[in-house]
This record gives sequence, C-alpha cells and structure tokens, in this order.
Amino acid sequence: MLRNDYDLNTLLSFACSSDLEHVNVSVQNGPFIPHGEDDSGNQEDDSTIEWSYVPQDRVDTLSKYCHHEPKILLTASWAQAIREVGQLFEGGVNEFRRVLKMYSMEVGFEYDLVKNTKEQIIAACKRRESNNCMWHVYATLQKINGYFYIRTLNNIHACGGAIRTTKNSRMSSELVASLISGKIRDKLLTRPTDVVYDFKVNYGLDITYHYAWWGVERAKNEIFDYQSLSFDLLRWYKEETEKTNLRSIIEIDYDSNIGRFKRVFVSFYACIYGFWYCRPIVFLDGTFLKGRYKGNLLAATAKDGDQGNPTCT
Repeated sequence: MLRNDYDLNTLLSFACSSDLEHVNVSVQNGPFIPHGEDDSGNQEDDSTIEWSYVPQDRVDTLSKYCHHEPKILLTASWAQAIREVGQLFEGGVNEFRRVLKMYSMEVGFEYDLVKNTKEQIIAACKRRESNNCMWHVYATLQKINGYFYIRTLNNIHACGGAIRTTKNSRMSSELVASLISGKIRDKLLTRPTDVVYDFKVNYGLDITYHYAWWGVERAKNEIFDYQSLSFDLLRWYKEETEKTNLRSIIEIDYDSNIGRFKRVFVSFYACIYGFWYCRPIVFLDGTFLKGRYKGNLLAATAKDGDQGNPTCT
C-alpha cells in the first residue's frame, strides 16, 4: 500500500519493472484517477476513504497502460518437451529422464517415478492420490534402435498444482551440466558464480552454488574427459616413447610437495639429430613492449665463432 504522494506514472513504472501479472491498488487520502480518464464522476472528498481496484475476470488491465514486452526465458520451449504418444528420444533413457525433468520444471509440478529402469519409466503426478490427478506418462525402450518412445500419456493436470517456481526438487548438477556444456566449450574459465547468475537471468531458476560447481566440473569432464586420467596418461606416454624412440628426451615437471603437474618437455631424437647439421645463421626478433615506450625492441642473435656460444646484441 502506497501512503506517499505517488502519481499514476510512478505506479505504472514500478509495476512494469517488477513484471507484475495482477495489480491490487489501495488508495488513501484521495481518489485514484488514471490520466486520460473521465474525472466527472462523483468522488467523495473524505480523507479517510479507501478506493481499491482489483482486475475482474483475470483481465490484464496493466497491459492497457504498460506496453513493455515480457522477457522470454530459455525455458519456454520446455513446456512442449513432452507432447504426444509415439514421441521418440534418440538419447535413450538418459535423454528421456532429462527432458522429463525440464518439462516438469517449466510446467510447474512434481512427479513420482512409479517405475524407473533402463527399459521402462512410469511417472505420475505427485498429487494423484490427494487431488486425484490422473497425469502420467509411460515410456519404453525400443531395443532395435536404442530409442525411448512414449507409449501412454495423459497430459492433463486436474490437481491445480501446476505452478512454475524458481526452485524445483528435480534440479541436479547433471541437468546443469547438460545446459552449460556449450558455454563451457566456448569459455573454459566459466565460474560457478557465472552459472548461478546465468540461470537466474536467462532461465528464471534459482540454483545453489553446489549444483553450479558440480555442473561445471561435469561439463568439463564430458567435453575434455577426466583430467586425472589425462595426467596418468603422460607417464604412460613418456615410458612408451622412450622405449620406441631411443635417445629421445621427455621430462615431466611437477611440484614434489603437492604432486601437482606443472609442464612437460618433449624432444624426439630425430629432431635433436637433425639440428647437428644446421648452419649458423643471424636472425632478427622483435619484442613488443607494454610499458610507456610504444614500439618494439629489435634483438640480433648469432653464433660466436670463437666460443661457440650464441650472443645477443
């Protein structure tokens, strides 16, 4: 309830910026007359009068004055993720489970998995007993092609509990990873805080830092494989290379205190042998300076004939 001297434009600006669907207005100490409306009606000049306006029959009265365009979230298409009998999911049971989660989150209801195996899934509305809601979906695996098909679907909610919220119990790090995998591929240094903000703004969902962190780690592992296994393969690569390429040099540098990998140096013997017959040359190299001096510094390098050591001028 606004008790200060607010005009209609200020009230509408607040309502538009807040993305309100319905407006309930209570006015004290004066009438509420929108600009452009006929004020010839009788208004009681009583400082204690209260005038309330509630939209009737769920009519969007706010859109008459506020012409802002509602933001379309990235989850809008999820409402059509579960559509009809015969719909197929090429990713098998994993894809069907993921799509079912997305569908329930966008439509805004909870479900129970009556049967949940790799070959059959039966999901029913969580309020099937308390509110006698008959929504359910039954999907099975087609062993010939490995696809999942919807066999039975009752897509009508009779419980009245389909309300979309920013939080959902079906949210998981696996779902987060599947949604951000493309972003992780383009931007490897994506932080969990970036994921939390992205889900809030673009998906309209609130996720915890825990789900965001594990989602980033899962996405990296799916794209680049597990890092711990890749480091283990370095030791195998060093041993096999030294066996098959004799006199090659491979050095793995790591922090001996914590065992963390730092860098690896590889020099095959064929490359080392080839450089023995290279003739001495003089070359120029440019080093770009990032300080006050805006330019580059030229350096000449040659092989000293007396000492056999390279010199720089």
